[in-house]
Order: sequence, then structure tokens, then C-alpha cells
Amino acid sequence: MKKLIAIFIIILGFGLSQAQIGVGTSVNDGKWRVGGGLGLGFGNNGYFGFNISPFVGYAVAPKLEVGATAGYQYGKNDFAKQNLFSIGPYTNFYVTDQLFARGHYEYYTGNIKSLSSNDKVDFDESALWLGGGYQNTGKVRFQAGLMYNVLYDEQTSIFNSPLRPFGGIAVSL
Repeated sequence: MKKLIAIFIIILGFGLSQAQIGVGTSVNDGKWRVGGGLGLGFGNNGYFGFNISPFVGYAVAPKLEVGATAGYQYGKNDFAKQNLFSIGPYTNFYVTDQLFARGHYEYYTGNIKSLSSNDKVDFDESALWLGGGYQNTGKVRFQAGLMYNVLYDEQTSIFNSPLRPFGGIAVSL
């Protein structure tokens, strides 16, 4: 966890030091934004994971973008397999062309199935992620940052932490 926070601080520091780069470009090169993230994971006990999270957004003001995300995550190990779906709106406020604050509500629903007993448990949860990130400038941008789930409840959450790093590609149209 300390490593994630340190990486986030370094990214923000780098962004602040580079704030003057990209004169003549703007987050408003196009009003529409499309993009998302894609991931693969491997681990102990035969773990395999896959996720995809596309989004579409629209610049409603020079420094304000609103949009919607959808997502799917699959995970399987030697003992269980899990499917998780998410959907929700987000808002990005661009402090500079490279630094942004983000608010993102997501509703999650899914299930986990035991491979030994075939027992299946369904679950759902709401999350309100607040945070920020860094992006390069131009029509195609890489975005990375860190968010905190203010609705996180350690006793009932499907997540093991209220912190979530994020990353992905955004294209201005």
C-alpha cells in the first residue's frame, strides 16, 4: 500500500514539473473521449484473471468531462471462479492538461462459484471512488492515477482495500 501511495505522489510530482509541456494542445482537442483499460493477471494456486473496462466521455466545459464506464472482470484459481460486472458515471476535472481530479460512482454485481462444491454466491456493491491522476497530452493519452472508495466497509466489501490504482488509454474525437 505504501508503494502505491509513493508511486502516485511521484506521478503527481512529475506532472506538476511538466505542466508547461504541450503548449498548443489541450484536453479539448475533441469534445468526445473514448477508451478504457484491459488487463491480465496470473498468480498462485493456478490464478488467472482478465478485465476490460471501456468508457465514453464528453467535454461539457473546457476543463470538465462527464461520461460512463462499464466493466467486466473474470478470475479463476484452483478453488473458485468469479465474474464481476460494473457500470457507472464519472466526472474528470482537469486542473491542467496533464493533471485531473476524478469522481467515479460504480455499481458492481457478480458471483463467485466454488469449484469443489458448485456452491454459488451472488453479490452486489456500490462504490464512490474519489481521486486523481496524470495524463500525457495529445489526441491519444495514457492516463494513470489513484482513487479511494469513500463507501468502503471493511466488514462487507467485495474489495480488499479502499484504494484502487487505475490506468488506461483515452482518445479525443
